[in-house]
Amino acid sequence: MNILVLGGSNAGLHFGWAAQLQELAPEHSITNRFLGAVGSLYGLMRLLEMQREKDPAPDLLIFEYALNDIVLLDAGCVRMSLLKDTLVQVVDFCERHKIRLLFLCLEVRPTGRARVYSCVTRVKKLYARVARAHAVCQCVTLESIFGTVRRDEFLDEHHLTEKASRRVAEYVVATIREKNITVPQASGLNHNPFNCILAREARTEGPCRFIEVQSTVFCGNFLEIARSGVSYWPGQGQLVGLMLRSTQDAGVFQIGVRNRAFRKNAQSKMREIVPKLILLHYSTRRPRADFDLEIAMPAHEAELMRLPNDHTLLDTPSEKPFCEQVLEINGVMLWRRASLLRRGLAALKTKLRSVAPGAAGFAPTTRAVTSNEIR
Repeated sequence: MNILVLGGSNAGLHFGWAAQLQELAPEHSITNRFLGAVGSLYGLMRLLEMQREKDPAPDLLIFEYALNDIVLLDAGCVRMSLLKDTLVQVVDFCERHKIRLLFLCLEVRPTGRARVYSCVTRVKKLYARVARAHAVCQCVTLESIFGTVRRDEFLDEHHLTEKASRRVAEYVVATIREKNITVPQASGLNHNPFNCILAREARTEGPCRFIEVQSTVFCGNFLEIARSGVSYWPGQGQLVGLMLRSTQDAGVFQIGVRNRAFRKNAQSKMREIVPKLILLHYSTRRPRADFDLEIAMPAHEAELMRLPNDHTLLDTPSEKPFCEQVLEINGVMLWRRASLLRRGLAALKTKLRSVAPGAAGFAPTTRAVTSNEIR
């Protein structure tokens, strides 16, 4: 079976669960496309890119972003409605391409802080609710693996120990071998709320150029914008994410929609660990675009710094003088929620399907899956 892993940094550690999964399941072909410090929205972006590039579909997708979704929710970078739409769209993608789906829901180290505990609970309940509603195999959680989640299972706030990662890998292998993981049932929404726009689709003015980036975690075409350069992006919806590369040259840039403009910083403290950091930056102000999104590198520092700030998680000052800073952007994600009527009809359809004759609650039905190979 061809298995695609989409997950965060726990999936990328050399002793992490994904590496140990490959060791424990040599009968399967496993492709690991992890990226640290990103959530489920990035996972969906990867799937949409796979579809655009016409990559063959895997037999099974292991989707591991719950931990990062918890961190992003706690930081105010995402909200629950966005997370729900993202997971439902992942379900719809898998149903459309006949991909079996397994949610692996890791979580942050127990802290005792009420707000963090609330975020953990809300995100885990959301994943479980989406899984039940769409006939996805029961979510694999740390409780299902360990019984009680203990602090000594973690190296730090966000990463499991090698021993704990081994137990996760063993549990995932057992789930794959023993459970009937099936293709999920579509939401019935008949509406794709996300629009992934890549750099090549943007129109540019001024000092801009396209560069090809090849790294161990991400390969793609980026638009490099120097000071006084402007890019114009097609599409409708709220701006929720920008795929950026942050090097020592990255700095503050401007996001504009009609008469509204904000500044945002492309630098991150995470560059202390990864000097050339590729990351999905979440937009907290979420301006609504109607084929009029502008992303620019203004030449006047004082004017730019007077604009309202769109929060960047763990931002830090640029290492380069203002005039030498550049922005490297691979694409953006726009989000349009379905109408209340459409969401209500989809929920009713899901409920009726779950109690149809022959169905047992949310019990999944088996579907044939074609074996394909991932490039």
